Amino acid sequence: MKLSFLTLTAILFFSISSSAQQLPLPVDTIPAKIEPSEMDSLLNTIEDIHEDSLKSLNEILYKNIWNCTQIKYPENTLPCKSDTITILFSNAGDGGFVPPVKGKILSKFGIRHGRMHTGTDIKLNSGDTVRCAFDGKVRLAKRFSGYGNLVLVRHNNGLETIYGHLKAIKVKVNDSIKAGDLIGLGGRTGRATCDHLHFETRLFGQAFDGGKYIDYDTFSLRTDKIYYANKRFEIDKANFKKKPSPAEAEVFAAGVAKKHVIRKGDTLSGIARKYHTSVRKICSSNHITTQTTLKVGRVLKIS
Repeated sequence: MKLSFLTLTAILFFSISSSAQQLPLPVDTIPAKIEPSEMDSLLNTIEDIHEDSLKSLNEILYKNIWNCTQIKYPENTLPCKSDTITILFSNAGDGGFVPPVKGKILSKFGIRHGRMHTGTDIKLNSGDTVRCAFDGKVRLAKRFSGYGNLVLVRHNNGLETIYGHLKAIKVKVNDSIKAGDLIGLGGRTGRATCDHLHFETRLFGQAFDGGKYIDYDTFSLRTDKIYYANKRFEIDKANFKKKPSPAEAEVFAAGVAKKHVIRKGDTLSGIARKYHTSVRKICSSNHITTQTTLKVGRVLKIS
Protein backbone atom coordinates (compact mmCIF):
# COMPACT_ATOMS: atom_id res chain seq x y z
CA MET A 1 0.00 0.00 0.00
CA LYS A 2 2.84 2.38 0.98
CA LEU A 3 4.69 1.57 -2.28
CA SER A 4 1.60 2.32 -4.37
CA PHE A 5 1.13 5.68 -2.62
CA LEU A 6 4.77 6.69 -3.28
CA THR A 7 4.52 5.67 -6.92
CA LEU A 8 1.33 7.71 -7.42
CA THR A 9 2.94 10.76 -5.77
CA ALA A 10 5.99 10.55 -8.08
CA ILE A 11 3.78 10.27 -11.17
CA LEU A 12 1.73 13.32 -10.16
CA PHE A 13 4.88 15.38 -9.48
CA PHE A 14 6.39 14.48 -12.88
CA SER A 15 3.12 15.30 -14.65
CA ILE A 16 2.86 18.74 -13.02
CA SER A 17 6.53 19.56 -13.77
CA SER A 18 6.19 18.55 -17.45
CA SER A 19 3.05 20.69 -17.88
CA ALA A 20 4.77 23.73 -16.40
CA GLN A 21 7.68 23.40 -18.85
CA GLN A 22 5.34 23.35 -21.84
CA LEU A 23 3.68 26.71 -21.14
CA PRO A 24 4.15 28.95 -24.22
CA LEU A 25 6.13 32.18 -24.01
CA PRO A 26 4.08 35.40 -24.38
CA VAL A 27 4.27 37.06 -27.79
CA ASP A 28 4.51 40.86 -28.09
CA THR A 29 3.19 42.72 -31.10
CA ILE A 30 3.76 46.23 -32.34
CA PRO A 31 1.07 48.56 -33.67
CA ALA A 32 0.97 50.10 -37.13
CA LYS A 33 3.88 51.98 -38.71
CA ILE A 34 4.94 55.20 -36.93
CA GLU A 35 4.47 58.41 -38.90
CA PRO A 36 6.79 61.43 -38.37
CA SER A 37 3.80 63.57 -37.33
CA GLU A 38 3.19 61.26 -34.37
CA MET A 39 6.64 61.81 -32.86
CA ASP A 40 5.57 64.27 -30.12
CA SER A 41 2.73 62.06 -28.93
CA LEU A 42 4.97 59.02 -28.93
CA LEU A 43 7.50 60.80 -26.76
CA ASN A 44 4.79 61.44 -24.18
CA THR A 45 4.13 57.71 -23.88
CA ILE A 46 7.63 57.04 -22.53
CA GLU A 47 7.97 59.92 -20.07
CA ASP A 48 7.82 57.61 -17.05
CA ILE A 49 10.25 54.72 -17.29
CA HIS A 50 10.24 52.33 -14.34
CA GLU A 51 13.27 50.24 -13.46
CA ASP A 52 11.17 47.09 -13.20
CA SER A 53 10.06 47.47 -16.83
CA LEU A 54 13.60 46.89 -18.11
CA LYS A 55 14.23 43.57 -19.82
CA SER A 56 17.55 41.82 -20.22
CA LEU A 57 17.83 41.39 -23.96
CA ASN A 58 18.70 37.90 -25.15
CA GLU A 59 17.63 35.55 -27.89
CA ILE A 60 14.34 34.78 -26.17
CA LEU A 61 13.08 38.20 -27.32
CA TYR A 62 13.50 37.13 -30.94
CA LYS A 63 10.91 34.40 -30.29
CA ASN A 64 12.92 31.69 -32.03
CA ILE A 65 13.04 33.63 -35.33
CA TRP A 66 16.24 32.63 -37.11
CA ASN A 67 16.24 33.89 -40.69
CA CYS A 68 19.35 33.13 -42.73
CA THR A 69 18.32 35.10 -45.84
CA GLN A 70 17.13 38.59 -44.76
CA ILE A 71 18.45 41.31 -42.45
CA LYS A 72 15.11 42.75 -41.30
CA TYR A 73 12.30 41.20 -39.27
CA PRO A 74 8.50 41.27 -39.69
CA GLU A 75 7.04 44.29 -37.87
CA ASN A 76 4.85 42.14 -35.63
CA THR A 77 7.99 40.70 -34.00
CA LEU A 78 9.20 44.09 -32.74
CA PRO A 79 8.85 45.10 -29.08
CA CYS A 80 5.77 47.03 -27.92
CA LYS A 81 6.03 50.83 -27.74
CA SER A 82 5.76 50.63 -23.95
CA ASP A 83 8.70 48.23 -23.62
CA THR A 84 12.06 49.55 -22.45
CA ILE A 85 14.94 47.17 -23.09
CA THR A 86 18.41 47.30 -21.62
CA ILE A 87 21.34 45.90 -23.60
CA LEU A 88 24.34 44.95 -21.49
CA PHE A 89 27.90 44.96 -22.82
CA SER A 90 29.39 43.16 -19.82
CA ASN A 91 27.38 39.94 -19.44
CA ALA A 92 29.04 37.33 -17.25
CA GLY A 93 30.84 34.75 -19.35
CA ASP A 94 30.93 36.86 -22.51
CA GLY A 95 34.15 38.06 -24.07
CA GLY A 96 33.39 41.78 -23.91
CA PHE A 97 33.89 44.09 -26.89
CA VAL A 98 36.56 43.86 -29.58
CA PRO A 99 36.67 46.49 -32.37
CA PRO A 100 36.15 44.76 -35.74
CA VAL A 101 38.99 46.82 -37.21
CA LYS A 102 40.82 50.02 -36.29
CA GLY A 103 41.17 52.73 -38.91
CA LYS A 104 40.13 56.17 -40.11
CA ILE A 105 36.37 56.83 -40.06
CA LEU A 106 35.36 57.57 -43.64
CA SER A 107 31.62 58.03 -43.11
CA LYS A 108 29.37 58.06 -40.06
CA PHE A 109 25.81 56.87 -39.47
CA GLY A 110 23.16 59.29 -40.74
CA ILE A 111 21.87 61.07 -43.83
CA ARG A 112 24.42 61.03 -46.64
CA HIS A 113 23.87 62.43 -50.13
CA GLY A 114 20.12 62.53 -49.53
CA ARG A 115 19.80 58.93 -48.39
CA MET A 116 20.18 57.04 -45.14
CA HIS A 117 23.61 55.60 -44.38
CA THR A 118 22.91 52.86 -41.84
CA GLY A 119 26.41 52.20 -40.56
CA THR A 120 29.95 53.46 -40.01
CA ASP A 121 32.60 53.10 -42.73
CA ILE A 122 36.10 52.31 -41.40
CA LYS A 123 39.17 52.46 -43.66
CA LEU A 124 41.25 49.33 -44.04
CA ASN A 125 43.55 47.67 -46.56
CA SER A 126 42.46 44.84 -48.82
CA GLY A 127 42.91 41.55 -46.98
CA ASP A 128 43.01 43.06 -43.47
CA THR A 129 41.52 40.91 -40.69
CA VAL A 130 37.96 41.79 -39.65
CA ARG A 131 36.96 40.54 -36.20
CA CYS A 132 33.67 39.83 -34.42
CA ALA A 133 32.63 42.63 -32.01
CA PHE A 134 30.90 40.46 -29.37
CA ASP A 135 30.24 36.78 -28.66
CA GLY A 136 27.42 35.41 -30.80
CA LYS A 137 26.21 33.23 -33.65
CA VAL A 138 26.40 33.82 -37.41
CA ARG A 139 22.93 34.42 -38.92
CA LEU A 140 23.92 35.54 -42.45
CA ALA A 141 27.10 34.92 -44.42
CA LYS A 142 26.72 35.63 -48.13
CA ARG A 143 26.77 38.23 -50.88
CA PHE A 144 23.95 40.68 -50.15
CA SER A 145 23.06 43.45 -52.62
CA GLY A 146 25.11 46.67 -52.17
CA TYR A 147 26.81 45.25 -49.07
CA GLY A 148 28.82 42.86 -51.22
CA ASN A 149 30.14 39.99 -49.12
CA LEU A 150 28.35 40.33 -45.79
CA VAL A 151 28.36 38.66 -42.38
CA LEU A 152 25.62 39.27 -39.79
CA VAL A 153 26.11 38.04 -36.23
CA ARG A 154 23.41 37.88 -33.55
CA HIS A 155 25.07 38.46 -30.19
CA ASN A 156 24.32 37.09 -26.76
CA ASN A 157 23.39 40.60 -25.55
CA GLY A 158 20.65 40.82 -28.20
CA LEU A 159 22.36 43.14 -30.68
CA GLU A 160 23.15 42.15 -34.26
CA THR A 161 26.20 43.49 -36.08
CA ILE A 162 26.84 43.60 -39.83
CA TYR A 163 30.22 43.50 -41.58
CA GLY A 164 29.99 44.56 -45.23
CA HIS A 165 32.17 44.84 -48.37
CA LEU A 166 34.35 41.90 -47.30
CA LYS A 167 36.87 40.49 -49.74
CA ALA A 168 36.37 37.03 -48.26
CA ILE A 169 33.98 35.47 -45.72
CA LYS A 170 35.65 33.16 -43.18
CA VAL A 171 32.60 31.93 -41.22
CA LYS A 172 29.44 29.94 -41.97
CA VAL A 173 25.80 30.34 -40.96
CA ASN A 174 25.15 28.89 -37.47
CA ASP A 175 28.82 29.15 -36.44
CA SER A 176 29.21 30.13 -32.76
CA ILE A 177 31.99 32.71 -32.46
CA LYS A 178 33.69 34.76 -29.77
CA ALA A 179 34.54 38.45 -29.59
CA GLY A 180 37.76 38.92 -31.55
CA ASP A 181 37.32 35.85 -33.76
CA LEU A 182 37.98 36.19 -37.49
CA ILE A 183 34.86 37.16 -39.49
CA GLY A 184 36.48 37.73 -42.85
CA LEU A 185 38.99 39.77 -44.83
CA GLY A 186 38.43 43.43 -45.64
CA GLY A 187 37.79 44.56 -49.20
CA ARG A 188 35.49 46.59 -51.45
CA THR A 189 32.87 44.16 -52.78
CA GLY A 190 29.39 45.46 -53.49
CA ARG A 191 28.72 49.20 -53.72
CA ALA A 192 32.04 50.57 -52.46
CA THR A 193 34.47 53.10 -53.92
CA CYS A 194 37.48 52.03 -51.82
CA ASP A 195 38.61 49.32 -49.42
CA HIS A 196 36.74 49.75 -46.14
CA LEU A 197 34.53 47.98 -43.62
CA HIS A 198 30.87 48.95 -43.46
CA PHE A 199 29.97 48.22 -39.82
CA GLU A 200 26.38 48.30 -38.57
CA THR A 201 24.63 47.75 -35.24
CA ARG A 202 20.99 46.62 -35.29
CA LEU A 203 18.25 45.51 -32.92
CA PHE A 204 15.32 43.57 -34.38
CA GLY A 205 16.60 44.63 -37.81
CA GLN A 206 16.52 48.36 -36.97
CA ALA A 207 19.86 50.08 -37.57
CA PHE A 208 21.10 52.66 -35.06
CA ASP A 209 24.21 54.78 -34.56
CA GLY A 210 27.00 52.60 -33.18
CA GLY A 211 28.69 55.84 -32.12
CA LYS A 212 26.22 55.99 -29.23
CA TYR A 213 28.11 53.23 -27.44
CA ILE A 214 31.46 53.03 -29.30
CA ASP A 215 34.05 55.80 -29.07
CA TYR A 216 35.55 55.66 -32.57
CA ASP A 217 38.51 57.83 -31.48
CA THR A 218 39.73 55.14 -29.08
CA PHE A 219 37.72 52.16 -30.42
CA SER A 220 36.45 51.39 -26.93
CA LEU A 221 33.01 51.29 -25.29
CA ARG A 222 31.53 54.54 -24.01
CA THR A 223 29.18 52.73 -21.61
CA ASP A 224 28.40 49.32 -20.16
CA LYS A 225 24.76 49.42 -21.31
CA ILE A 226 22.38 51.05 -23.75
CA TYR A 227 18.59 51.42 -23.59
CA TYR A 228 15.96 50.94 -26.30
CA ALA A 229 12.40 52.33 -26.20
CA ASN A 230 9.95 53.27 -28.94
CA LYS A 231 12.50 52.87 -31.76
CA ARG A 232 15.06 55.10 -29.98
CA PHE A 233 18.43 54.17 -28.47
CA GLU A 234 19.99 56.08 -25.56
CA ILE A 235 22.83 55.51 -23.08
CA ASP A 236 20.95 57.59 -20.47
CA LYS A 237 17.29 56.81 -19.73
CA ALA A 238 16.68 60.49 -18.94
CA ASN A 239 17.21 61.31 -22.62
CA PHE A 240 13.94 59.56 -23.51
CA LYS A 241 12.12 62.50 -21.88
CA LYS A 242 13.79 64.92 -24.30
CA LYS A 243 12.84 65.54 -27.90
CA PRO A 244 15.35 64.20 -30.46
CA SER A 245 17.93 66.63 -31.80
CA PRO A 246 17.29 67.96 -35.34
CA ALA A 247 19.82 65.47 -36.71
CA GLU A 248 18.17 62.57 -34.85
CA ALA A 249 14.71 63.69 -36.00
CA GLU A 250 15.94 63.72 -39.62
CA VAL A 251 17.27 60.18 -39.25
CA PHE A 252 14.03 59.04 -37.61
CA ALA A 253 11.91 60.59 -40.37
CA ALA A 254 14.11 59.06 -43.07
CA GLY A 255 13.65 55.63 -41.54
CA VAL A 256 9.87 56.04 -41.39
CA ALA A 257 9.29 57.73 -44.73
CA LYS A 258 11.26 55.13 -46.70
CA LYS A 259 12.34 57.16 -49.69
CA HIS A 260 14.93 55.93 -52.16
CA VAL A 261 17.17 58.17 -54.25
CA ILE A 262 17.89 56.44 -57.56
CA ARG A 263 21.55 55.76 -58.23
CA LYS A 264 23.38 54.49 -61.29
CA GLY A 265 22.69 50.79 -61.81
CA ASP A 266 19.45 50.71 -59.78
CA THR A 267 16.60 48.54 -61.01
CA LEU A 268 13.02 48.30 -59.77
CA SER A 269 13.49 44.68 -58.79
CA GLY A 270 16.68 45.50 -56.87
CA ILE A 271 15.02 48.40 -55.05
CA ALA A 272 12.03 46.19 -54.19
CA ARG A 273 14.33 43.55 -52.67
CA LYS A 274 16.22 46.19 -50.66
CA TYR A 275 13.04 47.48 -48.99
CA HIS A 276 11.23 44.12 -48.81
CA THR A 277 8.38 45.30 -51.04
CA SER A 278 7.19 44.56 -54.59
CA VAL A 279 7.79 46.22 -57.95
CA ARG A 280 4.01 46.62 -58.32
CA LYS A 281 3.76 48.62 -55.07
CA ILE A 282 6.68 50.89 -56.04
CA CYS A 283 5.11 51.58 -59.43
CA SER A 284 1.73 52.30 -57.85
CA SER A 285 3.16 54.68 -55.22
CA ASN A 286 5.15 56.66 -57.80
CA HIS A 287 2.72 56.51 -60.76
CA ILE A 288 5.24 54.77 -63.00
CA THR A 289 5.36 51.51 -64.95
CA THR A 290 7.95 48.76 -65.23
CA GLN A 291 9.02 50.40 -68.52
CA THR A 292 9.73 53.81 -66.95
CA THR A 293 13.38 54.94 -67.21
CA LEU A 294 14.91 55.34 -63.75
CA LYS A 295 16.70 58.69 -63.80
CA VAL A 296 19.63 59.09 -61.42
CA GLY A 297 18.69 61.43 -58.55
CA ARG A 298 14.95 60.84 -58.72
CA VAL A 299 13.33 60.12 -55.36
CA LEU A 300 10.96 57.15 -55.14
CA LYS A 301 8.41 56.67 -52.38
CA ILE A 302 8.58 53.20 -50.87
CA SER A 303 5.37 51.73 -49.46
